[in-house]
Amino acid sequence: MSSQSLGPKLIAIGFAILVAPYLIAFYLSLGPVGWTVAGVSIILIGIAVSLRESPGYDDVDRLERTNCDACGSRIDADADTCDYCGAVR
Repeated sequence: MSSQSLGPKLIAIGFAILVAPYLIAFYLSLGPVGWTVAGVSIILIGIAVSLRESPGYDDVDRLERTNCDACGSRIDADADTCDYCGAVR
């Protein structure tokens, strides 16, 4: 294991050790309604992340678009002029 990959892991472990007692105390203070809200929230976040990572989420191929050199607007890669500022490529 290289020292480059060890540093971030040690930072994450230290952060977890620092924050864990407070998280445990917070979750123990929740009642049944709080646990239900926390569970539903985590499920909804998981669904949103799963949908965002699915292959059909972003149908636009990002390689077919580029930025205009003059104004930075997103244009087709094979466009001769920018639709926004009219600059010739």
